[in-house]
Amino acid sequence: GVLHAGDRLLFSPSGHAAGVRSIEAWSALAPPISAEAGESTAIVLDEDIFVERGEVVSHAVEAPTLTNVFRARMFWLGRRALKPGSELILRIGTARHRATLAAIDRVVDSKSLASREAAEISRDDCAEVVLRTQGLVALDEARNNPRLGRFVLVDDYRTAGGGTISMEGYPDQRELVTVRSTNVALTKSHLDRAARWNRNGHKGGVLWLTGLSGAGKSTLALGVERRLFEAGIQVYVLDGDNVRHGLTANLGFSPEDRAENVRRVGEVAALFADAGVLALAALISPYRADRARARRAAERVLGAGGFLEVYVRADLATCEARDPKGLYRRARAGEIPDFTGVAAPYEEPERPDLALDTAARTVEDCVDAVLRRIDLAFGPVR
Repeated sequence: GVLHAGDRLLFSPSGHAAGVRSIEAWSALAPPISAEAGESTAIVLDEDIFVERGEVVSHAVEAPTLTNVFRARMFWLGRRALKPGSELILRIGTARHRATLAAIDRVVDSKSLASREAAEISRDDCAEVVLRTQGLVALDEARNNPRLGRFVLVDDYRTAGGGTISMEGYPDQRELVTVRSTNVALTKSHLDRAARWNRNGHKGGVLWLTGLSGAGKSTLALGVERRLFEAGIQVYVLDGDNVRHGLTANLGFSPEDRAENVRRVGEVAALFADAGVLALAALISPYRADRARARRAAERVLGAGGFLEVYVRADLATCEARDPKGLYRRARAGEIPDFTGVAAPYEEPERPDLALDTAARTVEDCVDAVLRRIDLAFGPVR
């Protein structure tokens, strides 16, 4: 690309922005007005900002992807076998990030090119995997930009592997962390949270039900809502399908739109809880990062303990057998692309506050279990 004096630059993953005051060049009679890829150059910014080694500089309209999870095709030369949960150092360009092997999709024999499912990656294996980092990473898909789409893995201070990046099935998280609002200030209510909660006679909180389509999230949420309402509790269900008729009607089902859908519902649920309502959010919410963001939204308002994640678990076969909306049938027929559990990933919660196997338990039993967990978190509600 080309850089000009006066351009506005974006630094990733920090999100800092600054303008180019001037461009400097060695042995030049006058400061150049532009610089092209491949030239050795320096720039002077119009703002004093701090950026870390490894940050990527771009124009805002061509910014790299920001994510903490991605797919990779990799080779492994390390001494130890890699298993899900193995911790590594990920290097992209000059940036270094702590990373974890989240999943192994398949291992490819480097000689026969035959693929197989495997619980670990041995030395000299090639594999298709999912990698997760502690923070957001600036990168590109290898097919779009090989320089930012390749990585090296370091294990025990030794270069032990490398590969290429794909974002298939995962969202670019940049829009979820970008703040564009300006000239706004918080308006403080004349009523504090304690007054609202005292009027209702109970705390507010967010109960987030996640799981595959057909696992029973909505059924369970509606059952819990009725029991709580009959006990005199202010409660409301934010159902994934219902909010798409209004609050998120302009969103589709791409990874980015799914992530934005969860972000909006998370923020609304936090407001409900602040007002003293128990908000029951029932959404597939397939990505851990999005559910963590919803937790932070609630805890920003309510403090620690104001958010409970309930994993409504049912195996894929059970969900397909139920198929209450006929979605699995249509997804298998190719009518619904990127359907979670079929062509798009679902990331199971690692440490849910409550996990319920709806394939093995009755609805009433699951409702009772949720109510007991609510009692522990928010006080007696029955």
